[in-house]
Amino acid sequence: MNELQREIDTLKEELSAVKRLNRELLTIQQNQDSQEFSWTGNLGHWYWDFKANKVTFNPLKATALGFKKEELPEYVDFQFFTERLHPDDYERVMDEMRAHLAGKIPVWEVKYRIKTKEGTYKTYYDRGKVTERSADGAPLFLTGIVFDISEFEVEKEELLRKNKEWEVQSKRDKLTGLYNRSNILVKLGQVVQKVNAGKLDTVSLIVFDIDNLEHQNSLFGPLFGDELIRQAGAVIRNTLEETHFAGSFAGGKFLIVLPDTQLKRAAEIADSIRLSFHGNEYTEPAEVTSSAGIAEYQQSETVSQLFNRADRLLDKVKRNGKNQVLAD
Repeated sequence: MNELQREIDTLKEELSAVKRLNRELLTIQQNQDSQEFSWTGNLGHWYWDFKANKVTFNPLKATALGFKKEELPEYVDFQFFTERLHPDDYERVMDEMRAHLAGKIPVWEVKYRIKTKEGTYKTYYDRGKVTERSADGAPLFLTGIVFDISEFEVEKEELLRKNKEWEVQSKRDKLTGLYNRSNILVKLGQVVQKVNAGKLDTVSLIVFDIDNLEHQNSLFGPLFGDELIRQAGAVIRNTLEETHFAGSFAGGKFLIVLPDTQLKRAAEIADSIRLSFHGNEYTEPAEVTSSAGIAEYQQSETVSQLFNRADRLLDKVKRNGKNQVLAD
């Protein structure tokens, strides 16, 4: 019995020595992490004894989530972290891990959102690899390194948002907020292609123009001309449906693209815009009117031919006294 007790005591001493050694090695590794990977977000290395399901890691990985060292269990398992994964990321992360454990991919490399102690989420980038397998290929031990890239993700999202804003702005006319000349022509071409492909039944085009804009500029100055263009853009934007497109074509002239809209309905829309524009209040005592030519797409017609038909109708309105719409 005494012999057995001595063996037990010896094993306890050896286990304590191993634990002390592990703590020392982990401290050395943590210091090395700080020196070799000192860039922002580095949370250090982790080690996973797969068979025992014990994870040894730099405490930064947990303290960054709001946990104190004393709040962590003596032995942390893999589930301590996976259970904190964002629900939308969980399956993707686990699929990546399973693929690596099975030897289908050389490393486990994944970005995921992980819940903090307070319930918010941070974004981690994790990279690991099986470093030891059994004779039959089963994973025994893994090692890896993890980074907190939350700030980077916030900056990236902000940059993407700004890029989208810049992309929208680059397509827009600064004075009206409608599409600029080149992009409304692109939209018109895309809609015509859809009609030819049978994805849309038809398309109508309104060429809308402010009457006597140059005369208004000479009487009241160019700022009043800008006011008229802005007001016209606002009336057009407020009249159209979400599926319609409009853009500024040239000083005071606008193109309005109406997918799946027949000629009669297009003429009604054009006249509604004309009447609303005429009924607005302006800063100068000017007689403000507008005119429009409307054409519906004909089979095998080019974009230029469609535009020219609508533009010729606009010219006819101008010659016949203005302040009206003409569809044909």
